[in-house]
Amino acid sequence: MSKNMAKKRAAGGIAKRVSGPLGSPVASPAPASPGSEGEHELAWSDVHSQWCLSCRDSADGDVVLYECCGCPRVMCGRCLAIPSDSCDLAGRPDVLFWCLSCHAGHTNKVPAPYFGFYTGGLPTAGGKPAFQDFLRLKGTFEMASSAVLAAATVAVIHFIVGDSKEIVTPVPLLSHYLDHYFPNGGYIFLEVPFDVTTHKGIHTYTCAQDACVNHSEEDSGWLFTGKEKGIFVAMSVSQVLCTVLGPYSGVLQGAMMVILVCGSVMAHDDTFSELQQTVLDYNVGSVIIFSPTRFQPLVATNFLLALAEQVIVEQLDISKAFPGLLALSSRLGQHTKVILMIREDTHGMHNLLVTQFARAHIQTQPWGIAVPGQCPLCGSTNSWSARVAVQGACGSCKPDDPDQAPVSRYLYACTYPECGRVQGKPPYKFHIEKPPGSLVNAAMTKTSSWFQSPSTTFLPSLMSLPASCGPSDTKGKRPRSMDAEVLTKRMRI
Repeated sequence: MSKNMAKKRAAGGIAKRVSGPLGSPVASPAPASPGSEGEHELAWSDVHSQWCLSCRDSADGDVVLYECCGCPRVMCGRCLAIPSDSCDLAGRPDVLFWCLSCHAGHTNKVPAPYFGFYTGGLPTAGGKPAFQDFLRLKGTFEMASSAVLAAATVAVIHFIVGDSKEIVTPVPLLSHYLDHYFPNGGYIFLEVPFDVTTHKGIHTYTCAQDACVNHSEEDSGWLFTGKEKGIFVAMSVSQVLCTVLGPYSGVLQGAMMVILVCGSVMAHDDTFSELQQTVLDYNVGSVIIFSPTRFQPLVATNFLLALAEQVIVEQLDISKAFPGLLALSSRLGQHTKVILMIREDTHGMHNLLVTQFARAHIQTQPWGIAVPGQCPLCGSTNSWSARVAVQGACGSCKPDDPDQAPVSRYLYACTYPECGRVQGKPPYKFHIEKPPGSLVNAAMTKTSSWFQSPSTTFLPSLMSLPASCGPSDTKGKRPRSMDAEVLTKRMRI
């Protein structure tokens, strides 16, 4: 028998659970403040994008990139039909360029011709068109008008439990993709392996701050912290996250976090609450997490690349871009549900809006609920009859048009002729009730869509992170630590 040398692919499993780091108690490390020593400080610059808003290309040869005076966007000379006798005028320092995106936002309600170049200020400040005629556009507009194309500095921090070679994830590919958009700098990628199973490991990790996290334990939802004598050890979510994320607290504010762990974290109410509380404590802007108990990170590759393009590179709002991302990720929905958590600040209170999305297929996953692959009575596969729709009551439907009534239930029956004969029972039947929620129109394809469950709001607990991990409250307490595949990014918009 050959030894199995394959790398671990699933972000889940069973681990030894401990209530705190192994070894003698030491003081818990406090999360670093935004200006503390050893923290990775990101210098945010006001430079413009290097990629044309229209064609997504950069400048080469004699092609000129015109920088918008109202935002970080640029447009190239190939996409703007500047009259040949006006090129010198367009290049004068007293002539201001206004990109198509800014124009579209300003004229959203009342259309107006696009002139592009102005003197005496931008149109919002009373500026006058520099050319007598409107500026003609060439080519097609390939992106949303709100896209920016990587003008802001971006940092991706990849926290990895134990040896980075143990888990196969799409994060290196993601980093290689993002690096293309920052040929002159402005992109930072950090791989941060950690093993915080023991106090010594915690001390080593916190001292190596210049150095996502990817495991959770099935039975409890705790996160893996590393190995002890070759066996994975798991600790509570708050313990792990406090230790691992603490040194990076300054760059996590407003960040997007993708957690590539198994769904056991969400299957247990206490661990999921700890995760949500920690997200609020560190002021993370948004979080994406997946549901399977044996999550395969590589399955999310296409989804993460689309996420990087639209949210990190084009800087679109994640809540608005999310339906489109799901539409590109039908195969991901065959493996997992996707949970999106967005931080909201209302009336001085911080809370999380939590929304779950599940792939919906007309035959195999109505409303995101999977049809069993096998009849539990006779063991037959692919034996279900065509579904029968049952319509529910509809107060707003016309009495003479019952087809308007929404479907509230689907009925299925096993078509194997011998089903139930051995047991002396009739052929197996079952039904699926429509749960609360609705299909996401923007994520629909010919055969499938995504079903959005009603959003829930997670309210913060009275005990916040600074109180539980701060210097004044750590005496005699065991330090905290972390584990889960966490991919974070910070960008300035």
